[in-house]
Amino acid sequence: MKTKILFAGGGTAGHVEPALAVATWLQTNRPELQITFVGTKNGLENQLVPRAGFDLLHIPKVLMPRQVTPGIILWPFKMLIATIESIKICRKHELVIGFGGYACPPIYIAAALLRKPIFIHEANAIPGWANRLGAPFATQIFIAFARAGLKVGRWRNAQLTGMPIRAEILAVGKTTPGESAQIKERQLEKWQLSKDKPTVLVFGGSQGSRHINEAILQSLSLFTDRGVQVVHSVGRNNALPTSTENYLPLAYIEDMSAAYQAADLVIARSGALTCAELAAVGKFAVLIPLPVGNGEQAANAIDLQTAGAAEVIDDNKFNADWLISNWDEIWRKTRSFAPKNSHEISASAVIGKAIIDELEKQGG
Repeated sequence: MKTKILFAGGGTAGHVEPALAVATWLQTNRPELQITFVGTKNGLENQLVPRAGFDLLHIPKVLMPRQVTPGIILWPFKMLIATIESIKICRKHELVIGFGGYACPPIYIAAALLRKPIFIHEANAIPGWANRLGAPFATQIFIAFARAGLKVGRWRNAQLTGMPIRAEILAVGKTTPGESAQIKERQLEKWQLSKDKPTVLVFGGSQGSRHINEAILQSLSLFTDRGVQVVHSVGRNNALPTSTENYLPLAYIEDMSAAYQAADLVIARSGALTCAELAAVGKFAVLIPLPVGNGEQAANAIDLQTAGAAEVIDDNKFNADWLISNWDEIWRKTRSFAPKNSHEISASAVIGKAIIDELEKQGG
């Protein structure tokens, strides 16, 4: 009988992609393991997980109340229902690893009740509430940012691994200049863009950002005047603008590794996954932290800003006027940026080996 591992997490690419990176490493190195994902019915995991070849189970989505409303009365009952469903799933697996998101809280509770080993990876510099809930029950905690471990309790013993990133993204930072130039040229041809113009890659996370979208659309005259072409991922749920010779709007970018290779500059939110990928591929970026949650996106951007790899601007200050006024300085920093080579062991391998060690300890 195969040893079964349950991966929990979803909602956005920032939760799903790191989980897929670890799952893919395990599948490659220990193909005898049976890996299953659990998420909710309306998260991005429903596109990404099946595409990667893994089975996906569903539990009810339970939103954490952030304000006192009449709906808060129903929250414990919804969490109870989701936990009962999670118990049925966790009972069939030997180990649970969570990456945050809506699916994790009931899964953590279920795994703790069943005394299953729980591994947690926290992607953000400031841990989210789902992983904070699971931390007291965790066998081992992994973090992507050192400052995430500057907390009380179990977080102080967390292992700093960095962010699990897909192999093809990690490979971008290891290509030779000649290889990179060839990949860039092929991708620009695929997009039907010029290989002789600088290329700016814009995205606002897996769901897009209307605020960033509006600022970019209002700045198109700047890019045209400067001879710059823009590839803009607007998000699947947002209307697709009209393309021009220098502007290519896309609903979503599937091949991010090639997109990074083709880009000279990135303009994006500072989600944990985005920050880790930018560090891996060595691209200068303008980062606009999303001003929600507990400030994790602003904290995520600090390391890149300190390293001179990013210009960070508050969401309420980022607009077409700011971009036009600061463009020459941004482009100067882009041209002078020299990325540092990284030879760190991949986070996927570190976490994957820890999972294998735990299973072997239990005779799995």
